[in-house]
Amino acid sequence: MYRLESQNMRIGFDAQARLVMLAIAEGNIISTAPETSFRMIFKRGENWENTVVSAGQEFTVTAEKNALLFHTDTLIHSGGTVDIGLTLTARLDGDTVRFSAEIDNREPDAWVTDFEYPYIGVVRTLSEGPRGKGPDLLFPIQSGMRVQDIGQFLSGHKSRKVGLSNFGSGPCREITNCSFGTTYPGYASMQWMALEGDGRSLFLQSHDADHHVTDLRVLGAPGDDGDVTLVMDKLAFVRSGEVWQAPDAVLSLYEGTWHRGADIYSQWAKTWRPTHEKPEWVKNMNGYYLVIMKQQFGVEMWPYNTIPKLYELAKDTGCDTVGLFGWYDSGHDNQYPDLKVSESLGGARALTDGIREVQQAGGSVTLYYQGHLIDTTTDFYKNGGDRYVCRSKDGIPYLEWYNKAHNSSYLKYYTNKSFATSCPSCPEWQELMKEKADWVQSFGPDGILYDQIGGMPPRPCFDERHPHPKGKPSLSMPGGRKLLMDGIQRRTKELDSQFGFFSEHITDVYSAYLDGVHGISSYPSGEGDWGSGTESIHNYPELFRYCFPETIITIRNPRPYIEKRAVNYACVYGFRFEMEIRYDADCEDVLTRRYERENTYAKKAGDLRRRHWELLGLGRFVDSLPLKQDNVAVLAKAFESADKLAVVMWNDTELPQKVNLEVPGWSLEAVDSPEGPREGPPRTMEPQQLIVQLFGRDKA
Repeated sequence: MYRLESQNMRIGFDAQARLVMLAIAEGNIISTAPETSFRMIFKRGENWENTVVSAGQEFTVTAEKNALLFHTDTLIHSGGTVDIGLTLTARLDGDTVRFSAEIDNREPDAWVTDFEYPYIGVVRTLSEGPRGKGPDLLFPIQSGMRVQDIGQFLSGHKSRKVGLSNFGSGPCREITNCSFGTTYPGYASMQWMALEGDGRSLFLQSHDADHHVTDLRVLGAPGDDGDVTLVMDKLAFVRSGEVWQAPDAVLSLYEGTWHRGADIYSQWAKTWRPTHEKPEWVKNMNGYYLVIMKQQFGVEMWPYNTIPKLYELAKDTGCDTVGLFGWYDSGHDNQYPDLKVSESLGGARALTDGIREVQQAGGSVTLYYQGHLIDTTTDFYKNGGDRYVCRSKDGIPYLEWYNKAHNSSYLKYYTNKSFATSCPSCPEWQELMKEKADWVQSFGPDGILYDQIGGMPPRPCFDERHPHPKGKPSLSMPGGRKLLMDGIQRRTKELDSQFGFFSEHITDVYSAYLDGVHGISSYPSGEGDWGSGTESIHNYPELFRYCFPETIITIRNPRPYIEKRAVNYACVYGFRFEMEIRYDADCEDVLTRRYERENTYAKKAGDLRRRHWELLGLGRFVDSLPLKQDNVAVLAKAFESADKLAVVMWNDTELPQKVNLEVPGWSLEAVDSPEGPREGPPRTMEPQQLIVQLFGRDKA
């Protein structure tokens, strides 16, 4: 065994560079060696899946100060040898291990597409003594997820829950079997994942400032309750003649919660994440009232002269911003990017007047534009726009289909609209999107929402006519989107410093260019499920909110009302409200005030936030770190601003719950709720009750 030791950690590797020991005390959390230390996939000829693993490689091992280097000049695989050099490095610093790698591709006609390194596992428990409960997985899909006892969850008898096969205890062969994963950037919001249990955290993060397409994957084992291996697959696309330095992977094992690893990640993100001043109205937005004015198949629901009425309806739900979708003549999800003002909805003058009336009443309006999709039936696509689409390895455009039928079975089953996806690396597309900001701003709105560019999955583009960053398909979308969104952000502020830029999806890289995020998967899990102890998936928005609290995100709520749990969820985590008026039946619901009870509660909760906006709207989300609270059934999250602290508490169960909250270093000053101020702190909370406690910092 090759070993490295510090005062805080001991690690060991075998001759294949597999991690076989990881400890911060006596013992070892690695139960068995992972199947490999790395995996490389390369294309040669017509074979796209030549696979190389560590077994059979003849590494030369060099020890440097606090580091081990495993090097081979050539690699061995099932088809023989390949002239690709590989150096794997592990460097120990305190209780952190930094893994790096270099690929030297000298093999003619070889194209390295995938590179997985390191493999962290096999882990069954984070304790170094007798095995207790398996660790929970913290995973960054959108704002975050938590999977309790992930090893148990991924074992064969649990696999049905994530759509996996359940045919006994034999080997898993499909790439998705007994695994849990997604791509970054989008749907994964960050490049890290962690295991937490037994008072410890195992935190794996990638420090990839180029943002290569990455598959974050957690591997289980069929028929084995508990095996867990963490791995990240970088789509490297290393061409023949290229030497590629893999982005560093950073591994931490320590006593304590996941927050410490998240602090390392968010501090690193500051080295590449741009900042800008958000418009004041966006910073002060409490809720987003999304309205589709005309639907995909021609149903006109809201003429332009109803825009002021929509704002009145929005105010009744605690929302202060109206987001107009489908405001163009072709209707929602149609004819992108060939949009024009709808004469049948009232014409340009009525649109401008309606927006101005909302602004005069104190509200804000955004107009929708599509930044990702190109309708394949448009003149734009047919007359040269197809040059700007993202193409697969076979030269075929990547397509997406969207159907907004509401009543017709014919439309539902047989009329999916087909869209090609744009390649954001194309300068022509970048310029067109900036021009569309000019056009939209001419109608006087407060901002523009470019749909989907904030985090749709990053398909590699193989059209070599496009200037992809570093010539890599895997950087075509991440790198191209950064250029696209930086250009839009700059253009919107050139037009007006208060002109907002929104998009959909949650990611660390793209949200840095946005003023506001139209959230995805930002909604509560099942009532009370977090305290249930079952092996199941829970939305866990603490992850993104803690790492990037400055990001303004709406909940995703496709209903014409805001249910009480969604309101409470938004208040606890600092999301902005959202409700959506999408279909014809929704119009009747809101006009007849069918959901008056729900919307009245949302308005009261919005007023509660307004009363303490410096903390609940503008304060920094610090999760539960300052708190001592022993009842997991009561969610309690803190927001901090200077010498003030607000703790938002929510009983998301069907039963009354006892409350025992302590905030060391802070003194209680007031207690408030949607129903109004309260006398003193609560000792119990009723089901679905929301309470805010306000504290001042103790003076030394």
